Amino acid sequence: MKNLLIIILGVFVFVACKKKNDACMPASAASEADQLAAFCNKYSINYTVDPNGIYYEIVEAGSGASPNLNSIITVAYTASTLDGNVVEDYTNTNNPLTSQLSEFIECWRIALPYIQRGGHIKMVAPSSLAYGCTGLTSENIPANSPLYYDIVLLNVE
Repeated sequence: MKNLLIIILGVFVFVACKKKNDACMPASAASEADQLAAFCNKYSINYTVDPNGIYYEIVEAGSGASPNLNSIITVAYTASTLDGNVVEDYTNTNNPLTSQLSEFIECWRIALPYIQRGGHIKMVAPSSLAYGCTGLTSENIPANSPLYYDIVLLNVE
């Protein structure tokens, strides 16, 4: 009887853990490619596709230093879901965002080095390179949401 109880408890724990792991199923960049391309076409973003699946347009290349993961960057930007819901707005150049590039989400770490100080990039990132299958409830970003960023790189240190 004791062994049966242990087996039942073990099965219960296994099933509970399995359900928790299955609850977060990230979308692949390839599965979102058509959606990202359609967004770019709709908004006349003349895009290039990065090997990781980021769609981006370099509006202005900038000059001087390009950031690396150790760089402290200052940016003015907006972020929105592809349905137009603005989730972050740091466009006021009197109050830009400054942080180390390594502290940003993966799509930023990949795409920001494409421009230099003073550069401007538009980026449409697959959800797997943004907030993935968890989303970010504090910013109203649903799970598996590709994101659009319009970023000006004000400074690189």
